[in-house]
Amino acid sequence: MSSIKNIKYKDNCLDKTIKQILNIHDSNITFPKDAVSKEKVHDRMATVFTGRLSYPSPRCECCGYDSVIHHGYKDSWIQLLPYQEVSTYLHLYKQRFYCKQCHHTFSAKTYYVAENCYLSQALKFAIAVDLKKKISMKDIAQRYLVSAKTVERVLDSFFEEPRLKPNYLPKHLLIDEFKGTKDCQGAMCFILSDADTGKIFDILEDRRSFKLIAYFMRFTYHARKNVSHVVMDMNAGYDSVTKVVFPNARISIDRFHVIQQLNRAFNKQRIKTMNHLKKSDPQAMKKYRKLKKYWRTILKKNRKINYSSLKQYPLFQRKYLTESEVLDYLLSIDERLRTSYDVYQNLLDAFDAKDYKDFYERIDHLPPMLDPAFKKAILYLNKHKQAIINALKYPYSNGKLEGKNNLIKVIKRVAFGFRTFRHLRMRILIQQNLCDII
Repeated sequence: MSSIKNIKYKDNCLDKTIKQILNIHDSNITFPKDAVSKEKVHDRMATVFTGRLSYPSPRCECCGYDSVIHHGYKDSWIQLLPYQEVSTYLHLYKQRFYCKQCHHTFSAKTYYVAENCYLSQALKFAIAVDLKKKISMKDIAQRYLVSAKTVERVLDSFFEEPRLKPNYLPKHLLIDEFKGTKDCQGAMCFILSDADTGKIFDILEDRRSFKLIAYFMRFTYHARKNVSHVVMDMNAGYDSVTKVVFPNARISIDRFHVIQQLNRAFNKQRIKTMNHLKKSDPQAMKKYRKLKKYWRTILKKNRKINYSSLKQYPLFQRKYLTESEVLDYLLSIDERLRTSYDVYQNLLDAFDAKDYKDFYERIDHLPPMLDPAFKKAILYLNKHKQAIINALKYPYSNGKLEGKNNLIKVIKRVAFGFRTFRHLRMRILIQQNLCDII
């Protein structure tokens, strides 16, 4: 390690080499002959580069007078990018200046490290780049040998949140919700994106109706009037909000949620049939186990059922059967289950064909012997009739947004959760390249 007396004497060869290694382009930073050493820093061995930052006396940054003289040195330990898992530091002696006019003292400055900071800009930039990856902030901290709080400070200071223009909203909007953090005001967060590009437009910490109305009312009436289509799930709150804030928007229910409604209704009918079987009867228990084990077969779309390939089924005395034969047996257990299955499959076929007239014709003429609970679940689709018709008439769906929700779940899982919504929101926006590095 160089002493304070030796740092004034520059070694041209070593100076050039160290600057190339550390990527330093500031000619005011110089390195002496014995600039490289191994030292113990914070109870662990580290590689230390010792250098000096000095230049001719500038004007006083306080009063502006040209009466500044050199006033000794201030040494600072600047953490650099680790090399081969070993901490690396720049022990930099910064020139101090003294103003004889106003008695103000200040230090020399360099682009290589921010004022009053002990992390090099290169290290902070590397942390910022890693924040774009699907990796936890704690893992980033361990990789660069810094604290988790340091990574959080880089997250807060290095990225600029996107600024939304009050006179612009996407013409076609996708809206949904996802589970937020503990500090959120509501139980669920709200996310909206552009249906045409798939890009996230914004993320809110609360999905309650009055919060959403207050948020959208910040946009101009012309921007809200320009929104022509909104895709959502069957949340009644979103429907009422959309009608208030978007006067010209058509509402579509995401097609996945309609299929899910049909699927859940029929699955509950299957479970109800199982529960009606007598547990004391051995034959009834065999039927119970078959309905339980082969639930995928009975819920599968009819056109995907295999009618030709034989497969061994353990619960059928290990016989070789086709999937259609297994399905026929399951439906023969209960006549009401078979009727519900026919209704379920007919509605799926009409929906997949995007024939909304046939779809609602079948809903309006349901068989009288249907189970009341199953019938109620099917008739619930009448409540969103126009929105479901729009879903079949127009190409928009929440598929792109569901992909973003899966990404959010991955980010939360990798990080083992987030304490603050602000950090979760920033990581999502950074992942989607919606935040710029300052």
